[in-house]
Amino acid sequence: MKKLLLVLLSLLALTYVSAETVVLVSDNSADYATALAIAEALNATIVTTEWGIYNESLITKIENLTPDNVIIVGGPLAVVENYTKALEDYGINVERVGGKDRYQTNAIALNQFKLMLQKRFKNMSACICYGYDDIALNESINLVANGSVPILTNGLNLSVNPKELNISKAIVIENPVCPCNMTKIKIMLQNKFKIKVMEKFIPKERIRLMLMNKIKMFEHKLVRLKISGNVTKLEEELNEVKQLIEQNKLEEAFRIMVKLDNEFRVMVKMEHMGRVKTMMKIEKGKNKINITNKMENVTVGKKLGEKPEVKKGYMK
Repeated sequence: MKKLLLVLLSLLALTYVSAETVVLVSDNSADYATALAIAEALNATIVTTEWGIYNESLITKIENLTPDNVIIVGGPLAVVENYTKALEDYGINVERVGGKDRYQTNAIALNQFKLMLQKRFKNMSACICYGYDDIALNESINLVANGSVPILTNGLNLSVNPKELNISKAIVIENPVCPCNMTKIKIMLQNKFKIKVMEKFIPKERIRLMLMNKIKMFEHKLVRLKISGNVTKLEEELNEVKQLIEQNKLEEAFRIMVKLDNEFRVMVKMEHMGRVKTMMKIEKGKNKINITNKMENVTVGKKLGEKPEVKKGYMK
C-alpha cells in the first residue's frame, strides 16, 4: 500500500514538468532546503516568504511569472493560507506539500518528487543536517544546488530512507557549536544503509558570520513585532547573543539563538492569530449589519401568530 502511494505521488509530480511552476516556501531553513531541491528538479522558480507572514506583494511577483502551478512547501503556519486563496483567485493551480513539522514536510516532498529528483540528478547524493540547525542547513544550500537532496535528522533517525531515493553517498554536515551528536547517524548510514559517508565541517569563522546574519534578520523582524506586542525580552536576549559572539562564546550564542528562533515563531503565530480574530470580528459585525438591514424591511404582524409581510428580495 505504501509503495502504491509513493508511485501515485510520483506520477502526480510529473504533471508539473511541462508547465511553468513556482515553488513558494517560507524562510524556515529546513523547508527552504527541501523546496530548493524540488525547484531544481522541476526547473521551477523559487519564491520565499517570511515565516507566518502574508506579503501581498509576493502575489504580484508570482502572477508576473505567469505560472500554471504553484507548489507551496511547508504547513499553513509557515506559509499562511492567505497565499492559497489569493493565488487560486487568479486562476492558478495551488498544491501544498507539507506535514505537521519540518521532518514530515521533508519526507513528503522527497517521496512525492522522487522520480523527478532521480531524473534531474544522476548518482544523487544526500546532505544530512540536524533539522533545527539553521547553520548546517544554510551550509547545505550549495550542495543542494549541485545535486544533493537534504535529508533531516533529529540525531536518532532520518526523515526518509536514503535507499528508497537510490542514494549511494551522503555528506554529513557537522556544526561544531551545535549540541547535536551526528556520530550515531554516520554509523547508521554506513552499517544499516551501506552508504558511503563523507563529512563537511563548518569553520567557526563562518559560523560567526552566519550568527551575525541571523541577528540582522531578527532585528528586522523585531521592528514589525514591536507594533503588536512587548519585545523587550527578545531584545535583551538578542543583545546577549551579540555579547557572546564578541567574547567568542559561539556555542552559548548558538544555544540562545535556537531558543530565540522558537520565541520569534511563537510571537509571529500570536500576531497572526490576532489578525484572524480581528477579521472574524469585522466579518461578524458585517453580518450583524446585513441582518439588521434585512430585518428593517420586515413588517411584523400586529396580531400574535400573524405572518410578517416580507418585501421582495429578502427572507425568501
